[in-house]
Amino acid sequence: MSQPAPGTLSPLDGRPLDPVSATPVEDIAGLVATARQAHLAWSARSLDDRIAAVMAFAADALERHEEIVSILMAETGRSRLECELNEGYGILEYAKGARKVARKALKPDKVFLNPVAFAGKKAVIEHLPRGVVGIIAPWNYPLGNFFKSLFPALFAGNAVVLKPSEHTPRAGAWLAEVAADNLPEGLVTLVQGGGEAGRVLLDQVDAVVFTGSVGTGRRVAARAGERLIPCSVELGGKDAAIVLADCELERTVAGIVQWSMHNAGQNCAGIERVYVVDEIADEFVASLAAAVGRLRVETGSGESELGPLQNAMQLAIVEDHVADAREKGAAVLAGGERVGIGLGYAATVIDRCKPGMKVVDEETFGPIVAVVRVPDAEAALEQANASRYGLNGSVWTRNLTQGGALARRLEVGLANVNNHSFGGIMPEVPWTGVKETGHGIAASRYSYSTYTRPRTVLVDRNRDPDPFWMPTDANLRIFASALYDLTRGLYGAVFRLLPVLGKRVKAIRRSTRP
Repeated sequence: MSQPAPGTLSPLDGRPLDPVSATPVEDIAGLVATARQAHLAWSARSLDDRIAAVMAFAADALERHEEIVSILMAETGRSRLECELNEGYGILEYAKGARKVARKALKPDKVFLNPVAFAGKKAVIEHLPRGVVGIIAPWNYPLGNFFKSLFPALFAGNAVVLKPSEHTPRAGAWLAEVAADNLPEGLVTLVQGGGEAGRVLLDQVDAVVFTGSVGTGRRVAARAGERLIPCSVELGGKDAAIVLADCELERTVAGIVQWSMHNAGQNCAGIERVYVVDEIADEFVASLAAAVGRLRVETGSGESELGPLQNAMQLAIVEDHVADAREKGAAVLAGGERVGIGLGYAATVIDRCKPGMKVVDEETFGPIVAVVRVPDAEAALEQANASRYGLNGSVWTRNLTQGGALARRLEVGLANVNNHSFGGIMPEVPWTGVKETGHGIAASRYSYSTYTRPRTVLVDRNRDPDPFWMPTDANLRIFASALYDLTRGLYGAVFRLLPVLGKRVKAIRRSTRP
């Protein structure tokens, strides 16, 4: 039976949103089967044709951005400007970059073959689509988390099934609707619902992209492993910024405010931990607290920097982490309380944090930045790397050589100097992590291992049999010995090799005669 999906209340004011029905789980297999048929025709089209169709889809999505911005405002509670800048305006520009990546990633690779050992032969590696790709996305960026994977999957020749979070079902439904208006029927389809819908979908598709919690991600990866299908998982983060004494203080404070409070901190690559050296800690913390304290939380007027938390469960985690830090001796210098209406929470700076506090050890996913004072860069690096997550990390310093060297020692997928997180909007850059962040790769040519499989095509132009084929004789021994010497760099062996080649071919031909 079709049941109403959760997530039907506005996080801003608690008002009911238009209901969304979950997909009956018994229908999911049929949806995937339809997608697989669409994939067969789609993959038979040329790459240029596929790119043209996808670009028209992306252009239409941008033209209709007012529709998705209204949906994002309702589902996330963010202001219009934030929804426009974060997701509504970016879809076509991202598609343009992804198109360039696709042409390189999908170009057949020629293989060099040794002309002596493999005379008359050539090889090429082609990149074939997997079939049907399932994309299971979270609620924090309910549009952007889809199109980063949707474009490469489609360019590669796959069909796609979108599975939005049950907390933000409408953004995914809109994307599927625009796709249906521009792409072949059944090529991009939609499954709504909670965890059970995701589990059933996972059992039907040929590859899966999952973004979400560590616990669920482990189960997704385990099931994908059982089914022997590719799986790309990104499971969150606890990003660290290292602030050195020679940083450009005003820019550093502004950058850390941006990347800790962006999307009310509901960002897997948000700065949640700041390790600042003692030499400038007092000045840095005072500036950071002042800047964060000026940020406004959305109250319905549209004039704000921060929207509310998207759901009550996330708000409870934020409140628990702040209370834990207070109890363990940290100082809340800004925020630390609910404000505005709905699920709003003030932008918060917590000073003198230490390992063992939840704001240091666990993913908060809210508008909270924890400041840890350290004696020097080495101590900062050691504590930054102590996290079980590893998505982005950053070093803030005027000394770019020192900053680059330190950033390269961070245990992360994206190492930044004097900035943070912006790699997430770059289609050419692999968005990936280590440890419990997961091994998944979004964007760049490196992501295509999820969407394609390699097929090697070998062609032999020879009309004669290869000289190493059966039967064995004395000339084969000479042939093998000469090849061995050639691999050792004894190129004079070619004069032993050449005389026996014709003899070997004649011997093999004679062996086939009645």
